[in-house]
Amino acid sequence: MQTLRVVVVLLIVAVAMLAYALWGRSGRERSAALPTPTPVIPVSRLTEVKPVKEIDLEYHSPDLPPGPGQDVFATQCVICHSPRYVLNQPAFPRKTWTAEVHKMVKAYGAPIAPEQEKEIVNYLVSWHGKEDMPAQSNSKVK
Repeated sequence: MQTLRVVVVLLIVAVAMLAYALWGRSGRERSAALPTPTPVIPVSRLTEVKPVKEIDLEYHSPDLPPGPGQDVFATQCVICHSPRYVLNQPAFPRKTWTAEVHKMVKAYGAPIAPEQEKEIVNYLVSWHGKEDMPAQSNSKVK
């Protein structure tokens, strides 16, 4: 008789758990099935362009040492990186600055004309570089 009571109690508990699970699931499915209403925006409002805010900033010219080619450097190089970035580089020789400026044109698409490359290199060497060392000859003077 006691085994029958245990089986009946277990059966009642199992039915209760099943009913709770199904009731809880259907409640969740009903709430998830209801779509959220999307706002209706007229097409005319989608195509109108209005500025949200207008901000006026002061123009500060970059702090660059004076010299020939400063204006070309300021207009062509500073559009992508700051003068401080150049100052963080070592004082390269002319050959290295020439290669770096040419790399900016070829690899990164800097809008620099060939004659401007020379002006920029001259400017960089004048304030943050050094002239190339002359090649030493291995032949002995007789």
